[in-house]
Amino acid sequence: MADTDNPKAADFQRGLDIIKHHINFDASSHPSGQEWRSYPELPTGDDLNPDWDDPEQLAKIRHLLPNTWQEPWESKNTYLETHYRLQREEAITMLRYSVKKFKDDPAMMDDEETCVYTRVFVRGYLMTRLGPMCQVQFSTKRSGKKIRWRQTRRLTVGTLVAISTAADCFKTICMPAIISDHSIRDGLDQNPPVIHFQWANINDAVIDPNQELVMIETRFGYFEAVRHSMVGLQHVADTPTCLDKYLVHADKSDIPAEYVEQNPQMDVRSLVHHIPNSSSMTETEIGAELARVREPLQNYPMLHGFDSGLSAYTNLDNSQLSAVHRILTKELAIVQGPPGTGKTFTSVQALQILLNSQERGSNVIIVAAQTNHAVDQILTQLIKANVNVVRLGGRTQNEEIKRYSMYNLRQAAKMPSSTLRADTDYKNSENARRTNIKTLEEGIKDVFPKDLIDPVTLRLADIISDSQLQSLQADQTWATAPSSPDMPTGLLADWLGDQLVKAELQDDKDPDFEAVEDDDEVDLDEEDYNLELDDCIVDEDENSGRIDGKFIPIRHVWTGANPKSYSKGDIVIRRQLQKSNLWDIDAKYRGAVYRYWQQQLLSKHHQLFCNLLAVNVRTTKNLKINRWFKDTLCIKSSRIEVIGCTTTGLCKYRGLLAALRPRTMLIEEAAETREANILSALYSSLQQLILVGDHQQLAPHCDTPGLGEEPYYLRISMFERLVYLQMPFTVLNMQRRMIPSLREVLNPFYPQLLDHPVVTRSDTRPPVPGMAVPSFFFHHTWVDGLDENLSRFNVLEAEMVVRFMDYLLMNGVPASQITVLTFYRGQKKRILHECKTKLRQWAPFANVFTVDSYQGEENDIVILSLVRSNGPNGPHQAGFLQDQNRGVVSISRARRGFYIFGNMINLAYANNASWTMWGRVRQVFERQGRLGEDTRLPITCQNHGKTTWMSHPEDWVNCHGGCDIKCEEMLSCGHGCGRQCHWVSHDRLICREPCERILSCTHRCQRFCGEDCVCDCAIFTGAYAHDEFPVNDATLGTGIDYDSTRVAPFIAADQRHEGAARRNGVGREDVGRRGRGRDYRRGIGYDGANRGLASRRIEESDLVRSSDGQSYRWAMFNARQDDKQKQAKSAEALAPLLNGTTLAIHDTFRSITLDEHGKRNIGEEVESREITTPSPKEDGDLLSFEDAVEITTQATSPVSPAGLSPNPTGLGLSPFKQRRQQPRSFTRALRSARIFGSYEEEGAEWESGSQDDVASVKGCDDLISL
Repeated sequence: MADTDNPKAADFQRGLDIIKHHINFDASSHPSGQEWRSYPELPTGDDLNPDWDDPEQLAKIRHLLPNTWQEPWESKNTYLETHYRLQREEAITMLRYSVKKFKDDPAMMDDEETCVYTRVFVRGYLMTRLGPMCQVQFSTKRSGKKIRWRQTRRLTVGTLVAISTAADCFKTICMPAIISDHSIRDGLDQNPPVIHFQWANINDAVIDPNQELVMIETRFGYFEAVRHSMVGLQHVADTPTCLDKYLVHADKSDIPAEYVEQNPQMDVRSLVHHIPNSSSMTETEIGAELARVREPLQNYPMLHGFDSGLSAYTNLDNSQLSAVHRILTKELAIVQGPPGTGKTFTSVQALQILLNSQERGSNVIIVAAQTNHAVDQILTQLIKANVNVVRLGGRTQNEEIKRYSMYNLRQAAKMPSSTLRADTDYKNSENARRTNIKTLEEGIKDVFPKDLIDPVTLRLADIISDSQLQSLQADQTWATAPSSPDMPTGLLADWLGDQLVKAELQDDKDPDFEAVEDDDEVDLDEEDYNLELDDCIVDEDENSGRIDGKFIPIRHVWTGANPKSYSKGDIVIRRQLQKSNLWDIDAKYRGAVYRYWQQQLLSKHHQLFCNLLAVNVRTTKNLKINRWFKDTLCIKSSRIEVIGCTTTGLCKYRGLLAALRPRTMLIEEAAETREANILSALYSSLQQLILVGDHQQLAPHCDTPGLGEEPYYLRISMFERLVYLQMPFTVLNMQRRMIPSLREVLNPFYPQLLDHPVVTRSDTRPPVPGMAVPSFFFHHTWVDGLDENLSRFNVLEAEMVVRFMDYLLMNGVPASQITVLTFYRGQKKRILHECKTKLRQWAPFANVFTVDSYQGEENDIVILSLVRSNGPNGPHQAGFLQDQNRGVVSISRARRGFYIFGNMINLAYANNASWTMWGRVRQVFERQGRLGEDTRLPITCQNHGKTTWMSHPEDWVNCHGGCDIKCEEMLSCGHGCGRQCHWVSHDRLICREPCERILSCTHRCQRFCGEDCVCDCAIFTGAYAHDEFPVNDATLGTGIDYDSTRVAPFIAADQRHEGAARRNGVGREDVGRRGRGRDYRRGIGYDGANRGLASRRIEESDLVRSSDGQSYRWAMFNARQDDKQKQAKSAEALAPLLNGTTLAIHDTFRSITLDEHGKRNIGEEVESREITTPSPKEDGDLLSFEDAVEITTQATSPVSPAGLSPNPTGLGLSPFKQRRQQPRSFTRALRSARIFGSYEEEGAEWESGSQDDVASVKGCDDLISL
């Protein structure tokens, strides 16, 4: 590909060879005694499903070497092998355990460790540029719950699964595979759901669509996170580096890097940030002074350190300057940065000097971190410093960083001419891949045709004999017409006859479970699965995350009938197969014979298919080689200076990064990264390794129980090991985050930590509103619990935390300045739930995090929920809280307010580790007088300075952001506030004093001062007795009939004329104003008002049916006096009932229908003829009568409008409501007629009734006859 006589071309060729070596890495050969170097990248079936009765296999599994991190290693091989075996065990041991459980109990359901997927069938293969991916459908029936695939961690891309046949259930068969696609749309959202995976061993590939499989997944561990580091360790075994002496033998020589010794002059001008006492200088003078100070720093000799005079001109403190010097010069540079000391800022300053001291783009620097968030943080600062960066990996959530992805760089880069040959090679590889796919597709069509198998194909596969083929062909003169157009035709179709049937689809549906698997969306931290997606997708779909390719379906369309499930083993089938003339085979056995042929043809083609798939894999590797080579050319031509990725990406893209031959690698948050991830990324070109972190904060994560502890210590990082071995390192000692009182909580763990002057300034760290103290430990003994994921939560503690947050918000603290931390995901979910229910008046609050996901972050106010509590008497257990690394992170995130909620007794007495952590925190809070041992939290009113002690979530109910003193301030209307001390500004409150305004109708307003003025008189409302209404049987807009004889009887005609004159003659300026000079506010009846009936169209909801059942009155009619008159009449009518007199009840109805235009028509009256003698029953305050009513006539037939159900009684119904259609009991009639009680008492009952309820009675006078 390259001309080796050209130095530049030779460099390209060297890079290409490195990439080829990585992608085509052959681990089969190894020196004697180093068997681990020959292990394949992916585990074998024996690794996951060993013979548990074979001592040799068990010994191989248990061959783990102890991690002797507290002393130097005896050899590089032992060092590498130890970490390799620990990584491999972490990757597969929990899946091995799950397979064993299923093997012992094949009927098991899903449990805490294992997910079981049954009814797994192959549907085809997706041929992508990443290799062939098997598409399968499966059942989640064993889960017993509905799976929410958008939130769950199940079957994440990169997950290792174990597959066996349903008949074998891992007795002898175990086929590992890697999930390669987790598409929801048209995949996991289907029923049955569909997933793609890649076989670990391509010879395991299943081609039979009727072969039922079972798939096992473990809930622990993540294979993708360790897969590439294991291969990297095998590479490192062949790669000597200058760093071996430090990492293997703990050499403390602390010498400069090779390139620094060769050229120790560096440009450190970027360290000059300001000029002292420049406030009195002009910009020109400042610029001149900066130029003078920077001039001697352009070629500064770095080996002897910085001049002490530089401190006056830089924003770095002396410990940061010392750290920068170490980073710039040493082969192995270790920098410890306690919380808030500016580790990232220091790293960026050092990188800027390294880049300024070399030709732009000549030597790329690798910057990596454990989490995507940490990578994005440092890249963001480098971008602001005008550094040319590119981001590897596709998991960034930072929109700014996405612009610097490798995908976007490819699109924008101007590729050199040397890529022309690479393009040609790519096209050749792509053509070879497509040819392979076409060959595979043709082979699949031979075995799985759309109709029936070609008899010639059967003969070529030696499944039928020549005589059998000839017997078929001899009878091809006449062909039977198919019974339907879609039926196949041909020799075998005629031969099969009625035995020809459509193949059954394996499409069993999952049950529609009512229970839903616990929602993992809130439970899933962003960095739980640190998957690098960049290599899982093709260029054109990199941003979308889709995987595209040619899909080759695998299924039989037609087959033979075999109702008795005959097989080759049945003697009757064997006899039929021996007949030389196929037409001699009994017709009833031909379906079974044809099925046998299908199975035989598939069996004979299986190895051919596997070989074609293997060729496809090799072809896609060539594509990957070509792509990585083009990426190296793209990076170089774009003069990229820094490449950022996660530590997982360091291993996954090892070939690409090694081909760039970097000489410097910087690891941020190095103490949180497993040693194997850094160790596996030691490329042969590296001359300098920079580790920046803090071993007293979060340690590496370990998913497998036991591997994190003695003697394996998987949670011990390279950073911590080297610091423990007393390798030279620099500690940053000046923090810029916490106010001094909060830093005191951290001092037991960092005795030398000092405060930068910025943290003592009140303008940058103001007091917390509503709190007299910036920190407090609220002690309680409320008992915690376990959720279904076995995660802890504490209900009362969560409520107390959320109520406290509500108090802070009421006192003006922005929600963005508050963070809630907890050690348990169960508590995180509980707090978020409480926020949704108790903080509804605020914008949704989402700043709730687990401690593990918050390293490197900070906020003004941090609330820490400790959760663990077994009451005052125990037994006391600390769980995660005893981990000092997590504890240090949790107490060091706040800038100006830090409040802890938990059971201090439990922490003190749980164990020594818990006391070592939290006992020291307790001592600080006690010394500061901020430990609420009596379950009390002090809050201080901003208005009155009064301190209130809160002890329980219920104590917050009457707290409105202040204290219990009455507010003495005046409202804008002139009335006193009078409320309990509150946080809401007075302009948002409604005055509750009686309104004193005189309205346009000369009446006084009948409402409160803060409400809209209103009067129910006719002058104000504009509702008069002689308002024009349509005649009976006419409609008024809405299609509602009115009885003009019963319209507003309480408003006389002269009143209406008087009101009109007033309304026309009185303007706003004539309205009387009384009281204390307050502005008049328009009420409902004021002309031009924006609100109220006077300014809007009358709707049907403003109308209600009157008690006579025929007419409407105004809904706002204040009918007190009219109600009294009706009550007197009703009492008079009831007198005979109360004296026991027999009544004859005639029910009268009107049928109500809608015409085609939706208008309402009322038919003639219908009266029941049956006379009954009701028997009274006591029902509370009412008399109840049961009646039997028979309808004898009906004037009109109802028309059932669209959307309404026909009335089964034959009566038309009101279009407003259809609740009941039969006549109600007499109790209902009495309620509807408002015989008992006043208007106010029965109003709710009246207004809630359906229209047919009230239309089914005429009125009191018609209902009751004596």
